[in-house]
Amino acid sequence: MASDRAKLAVLIVGYRNPDDIQRCLRSLAASDWQDFEVFVCENGGKEAFERLAAALNGQERMLPCIRDEDDVADMPGGRFSSIIKFRFQNRAVIVRLGLATDNFGYGGGVNAWLERLLGTRGWEAVLVLNPDTEVHENCLTEFMAKADQGFGMIGGTLVFDDAPDKIINYGLQWSPVTGRVLAVGRNFAAGTSPAPEVLSRIDTISGACVLVTRAFIEDVGLMAEDYFLYMEDVDWGRRRGKHRIGFAERAIVRHVGGTAIGSAIDPRKQSFLSVYLSARNSILFARRWAKRRWLLHFGWGLLHAVRYVVIGAPSAAKVTLVGLMDGAQGKSGKPDASVRLPQPG
Repeated sequence: MASDRAKLAVLIVGYRNPDDIQRCLRSLAASDWQDFEVFVCENGGKEAFERLAAALNGQERMLPCIRDEDDVADMPGGRFSSIIKFRFQNRAVIVRLGLATDNFGYGGGVNAWLERLLGTRGWEAVLVLNPDTEVHENCLTEFMAKADQGFGMIGGTLVFDDAPDKIINYGLQWSPVTGRVLAVGRNFAAGTSPAPEVLSRIDTISGACVLVTRAFIEDVGLMAEDYFLYMEDVDWGRRRGKHRIGFAERAIVRHVGGTAIGSAIDPRKQSFLSVYLSARNSILFARRWAKRRWLLHFGWGLLHAVRYVVIGAPSAAKVTLVGLMDGAQGKSGKPDASVRLPQPG
């Protein structure tokens, strides 16, 4: 039988962005927390998987490891057609790279590893990281200390990569009236913490960097996969039940944001896929959580489309309308070939 897992599992979902993943792994290699393993799901196909594996073996000088046939995390099958096992060069931390059999989206990529971990012993928490994040050396230690205080879902000080003195958000708050998701604490000074009344209004921690305990996962379940990308983190938080949200202010995480899908903060620079999924998933989420009021959210979505026209992005307005209509029709999961998004030009 395989030995028990490390206390903390770090999960990263990539999509053809090896440079981001390498940077993230470098920061993890410098962590002062010792007892963790890393699990990467490459959603971008065989070529992307092989390119990432070559980079880890070459540029990062990670050491290949022999697979343990008694360890379910080492063996291909199910959602992974191939798994390669490495360890950091200067410490005995295992990094597993899995080739997904399809592009499962963000929630599906997280779940692909979680499904395997749930059948194993030893681990107490999971840290989900976007590939374009960089953790401070004491980040994992701070997260685990907060988990020891009884919190089930924990966020850290998520800051802009190009402005590390400013917070991206403490967490996310969903409006039942408009359906908009508010980034609570955006642009506040790094090092500040949300007041208790602010923390109580937060629905979830951003999926860019969120720690959840094993008890949370066993009670709440896996991430929802029908969104494909966007809103799965809010859905997870809304389902948390008795599990409290905590904030580890000394766990500092730098985040670039949008490197895989083009979800820029400036709405005129967002990729059409990002615009489409934001619109569609806002309605899918509202149908699940706002019941009949989802029609009101649809109306707010139309106003959002008008805003794109006003700021000079008519193509994004058209994509928003497509997304809203698909959400109203209950279309979910990975956008298929029937979704005709205009091409930039």
